[in-house]
Amino acid sequence: MAGSVATFAVMWMLLQTMDFLGQSYSIGVPKLSNSIQRYLDPPDGAGIVDTGLFKQRQLPKITISDINESMAFAQSAIDRLATLERNIANANIELQGPAHRDFLTSLPEDAAADKAASALLASKTSARLVSQYCRSFGVDKSNCARYVSTLEMRGTNLGSKCAVANAVKCDAKQKYRSIDGSCNNIRNPSWGRAMTAYTRILFPHYFDGIQEPRHMGENRKMLPGARTVSLSISSPSNQSDLSRTLAVMQWGQFISHDLAHTPVRKMLSTQKPISCCRSDGFKLSPRHVHPDCSPIIVPENDPIYGQHFVRCMNYVRSLPVVKSDCTFGPVEQMNQASHFLDGSMIYGSTLQKSRELRSYEGGKLLVENRNNHDYLPTAAADFTVGCNGSCYNSGDDRVNVQPQLAVMHTIWHREHNRIAEKLAKLNPHWWDEILYQETRRIVIAEIQHITYKEWLPIILGKSYTRTIKLTVGNSLNSNYDPDDEPAVSNEVATAALKFLNSLMQGKLYIVDSKNQQAETLQLSDAFFKPSVIEVNNNFDGLLRGLVTQTSQKMDANLATDLTSKLFTSDGKFGLDSISLDIQRGRDHGLPSYNYYRQHCGLPVAKKFEDFSDHIPFEMVKKLRTTYLHPDDVDLIIGGLAERPAEDGLIGPTFRCLISEQFLRSRRTDRFFYDSTKQPSPFTSQQLQQIRKASLARVFCDNGDNIESIQPNVFIAAQTNNDVVSCQNFEAIPSVDLFAWAEKAKAYR
Repeated sequence: MAGSVATFAVMWMLLQTMDFLGQSYSIGVPKLSNSIQRYLDPPDGAGIVDTGLFKQRQLPKITISDINESMAFAQSAIDRLATLERNIANANIELQGPAHRDFLTSLPEDAAADKAASALLASKTSARLVSQYCRSFGVDKSNCARYVSTLEMRGTNLGSKCAVANAVKCDAKQKYRSIDGSCNNIRNPSWGRAMTAYTRILFPHYFDGIQEPRHMGENRKMLPGARTVSLSISSPSNQSDLSRTLAVMQWGQFISHDLAHTPVRKMLSTQKPISCCRSDGFKLSPRHVHPDCSPIIVPENDPIYGQHFVRCMNYVRSLPVVKSDCTFGPVEQMNQASHFLDGSMIYGSTLQKSRELRSYEGGKLLVENRNNHDYLPTAAADFTVGCNGSCYNSGDDRVNVQPQLAVMHTIWHREHNRIAEKLAKLNPHWWDEILYQETRRIVIAEIQHITYKEWLPIILGKSYTRTIKLTVGNSLNSNYDPDDEPAVSNEVATAALKFLNSLMQGKLYIVDSKNQQAETLQLSDAFFKPSVIEVNNNFDGLLRGLVTQTSQKMDANLATDLTSKLFTSDGKFGLDSISLDIQRGRDHGLPSYNYYRQHCGLPVAKKFEDFSDHIPFEMVKKLRTTYLHPDDVDLIIGGLAERPAEDGLIGPTFRCLISEQFLRSRRTDRFFYDSTKQPSPFTSQQLQQIRKASLARVFCDNGDNIESIQPNVFIAAQTNNDVVSCQNFEAIPSVDLFAWAEKAKAYR
């Protein structure tokens, strides 16, 4: 047993690193001044790559036979993985506590895990190709990876599997969007589908070019550990934003879960979660470390974890998936949600999940009524083990993470049923399926309108959203582009949208009917305790808290509930969200912050002081003492460190990446609510009503007893945004569903 495990470990390490020997090969990120363009442009042609640092060299011709040989080698190593996993299981190494709760937030669907098997084989094959066929040609790993990215799976043992996975039959005249995002693009039906790869803004930078996380810096020295960076950069802060409410954060988290859900890897042979640390917080013995582990090493002098003797924080690598174009190359991570802004966090991204949530009566979603109020249905018992009490079942399992998110999910669950009930009265001849689909279509339209009309101008700035034409207005949208892939970018899902964590407060206000703070709820005491929203008047109290309490100031300083108590089960210590986000960015091969500055039109920083154009000087000093080179700074850290741009909430780099994403999300969605290209566009009267939608009205209509609120819930109550009665339909308009009454057609 010991010999076979050792043999497997050697083979796996060869496939995992495929490192080049000698000093002539680039290890760190190539110098930006010479090579940034190759991250932006595709290779010039098959077999030729412009290295930027080396003269052009003819790369070897890799045949189908070569690929299949490498694939057989990779498969033999994967087959031996079961032996190691059995060895780990026999040692009783299991995921527990905060790490297990973290696993539940990125739990892979069964179908997702099945898809990952092909992707794992493809990545190991690609790593061997880089090692076998590029090393002797003196081509650096990044450029060799680009060459391997041009190799198609067609004709190989993976070709048929990839083709079948992407085969979808569509009805171009179908009025309603699919649950999983397929058939939105008729020419490429799998584009935007759930369980497909994120796209990339810049070419990935893995240590070996293919799969190994970025861990070496520009000076060929190890990057500082993720927890070391977190401790150096982030300080506990109670600074609040003067005008923006917590609703900004909560809506952002809600829609980010709609757009992106990155699952983690599980054991291939048993499908059990992977533990990368001992239950006492120490590192595992090397013979018990799973190859998919990338644990965060905690310094001995850590001010929080040190006193508890914690030296290891669990991090398991994200689930891979084969690219939609069926080519080899660097690892791509899976988005388990559909890539569209389509309410998947409410309805699910699979048919199975959507069916679990439907009542199949009157087009409604399932609810459980307690104390005369409707709540989300209870999740299955195997998921509830992570909750203190019962977990809720919703389109996205992260509903259970914290109570304000559970409130938001419940509000929109109720909104669906409220609309379905009214449509049933207006059109009594409509059967369940039509009521469900029409209601879902209206709810998605409301979500899209609120996001683009109310939320994005707060995040990006009003003038900026107008300049780049990101706002929605009264004109129709005819800019649908079927040639542009709708996939969410890895950079936005993994880094840019994580700025929302900076806005979270450690103490959540529970506000009474007079808009006075009645009590507070400590965030670290409320993780995975969603049923707290059903206690006393907590539901409305937390809802009022979202529109009354201001968010934390947007910067790199996060509440300690997130930097040392994330998902705590005993209130003492948990995980660190910043460390996890840094590690995830490196796991996904995201190039450093400096590259994205260049992409977004900012000057490349050649020395740390060059960052001071958009980063406060005190933060620049922290960056200089933490990292060895400007090219080493992680994207998530650089983005959080930037000063807000103009009247927006975030700095220029995250603003650039997020605006690109939401422009693409609208441009590539054939079913976007104001699109003229959808099979059955909304009528002018229906569009007129949808444009009245606001988050304030949704809160008024679906709270337990919300009587008053400010019209723009993202801005604290003030002059021109005073608290008004929910019965004031002039200040807070209501969507008149009479526009959907078939008897009203004569008036259209």
